[in-house]
Amino acid sequence: MFGRDYDFSLIRTSSKEALLRSALLVSNNDIKKASEICEYVTKILPNLPDTDPAPISALDHVDVFTSRLSEWGEKHPNVTNAVSNLFMQMIRSSKFGAFLQPAAEVAEEVPPPMV
Repeated sequence: MFGRDYDFSLIRTSSKEALLRSALLVSNNDIKKASEICEYVTKILPNLPDTDPAPISALDHVDVFTSRLSEWGEKHPNVTNAVSNLFMQMIRSSKFGAFLQPAAEVAEEVPPPMV
């Protein structure tokens, strides 16, 4: 129907907006051909949403992770206690004492910049 001039692997069918943009890309900005491609695809897939759903933000990922981690910790208190005890031992041990040492002292006074 459309010939072999078009690369239909670039067509995105996640929404009508994505379909229109990808049809314009495939048809080299030929609006008539792009609308024909869109009509053809929408006949096959009539229930396309108008726009793509919003992607999940990084904050939502953190929220899901922390809630699942806290649920897991409530179900496994013995493991949670063992991990916290191990962590405290690591901090108190001499191997990891570098975390508790004060910062280095300031060397000599730095001269003011030359203007």
